[in-house]
Amino acid sequence: MFSEITIAQSSTPFERIGFGSCGSVWADTSRYPDIDQCDSSFCINIPSHTAFLNPGAPTWGDIIPRLPADSKPCQALVSERILPVPRPVRRLLVERFWNGPADKMDSIINDKRNEHCLIRPYIGRRRTGANANSTGPGGHRRSMLRSISLRNYPLHLDQMEALGLPTREYASAIADALAFLLWVAEIDACDVEYVLARPRASGNASLGTHCSTGSSALGHHALWVLDFDCCKPLPMTLEGVHRAVERFWRNNPFYPNPDTKCEEDEALWEVFRGILEVSKN
Repeated sequence: MFSEITIAQSSTPFERIGFGSCGSVWADTSRYPDIDQCDSSFCINIPSHTAFLNPGAPTWGDIIPRLPADSKPCQALVSERILPVPRPVRRLLVERFWNGPADKMDSIINDKRNEHCLIRPYIGRRRTGANANSTGPGGHRRSMLRSISLRNYPLHLDQMEALGLPTREYASAIADALAFLLWVAEIDACDVEYVLARPRASGNASLGTHCSTGSSALGHHALWVLDFDCCKPLPMTLEGVHRAVERFWRNNPFYPNPDTKCEEDEALWEVFRGILEVSKN
């Protein structure tokens, strides 16, 4: 169902599904159904079929007609689509963690822009302050989320615990992915991101499979690794080790925090560190 599709196979206009300080993300959103799955297993994936395009690449002849009229060729990355989480998961996030007026929940869930929902698993950060202590429907803690956007939704460690998600397996999976980038691909993993989203239809994992028995709150989902544009080759030397450490601490809080004085956080760090050490040796 989600097999590789070349750009030339469709004339459907691309839809902008994300943007940042350096560019925007466009996709053919007509090619995936809104599947609801209830399985709680998950796997790790790295987007495949990736190609870098320069302004003179012939592929732009197929891309430009599917973009807004004023678009021009530029430096770009063409990659496999990471499919967003389904509607029931979006509803769960809003009902459990939205900190705005309750009468706006349905409009947030039904907002077409929020269909492109990927979840950032921040296992290295818990919420703090008033937002962490306030509660939503059913007595659940609210998120610091104040906007209506569910794109790249930051799910903090205390929220994962409230949902009964397998945080230790996430830590293990992220450690596997980081070890692969550092010791196999030999890149510094600078500014890479990890997101929870739907798995490939085949269920095959690029790095390995991790089965969860803890909770089905997110249904059948996968951990994806993306955003390699800032990565550089990592020398297998002492200098490379120092660079990897520096890049580690500069990244978003996807990695466990070893210095929180919290028993569960320390346990996640031990899982994470153990896999990195084994992989390095």
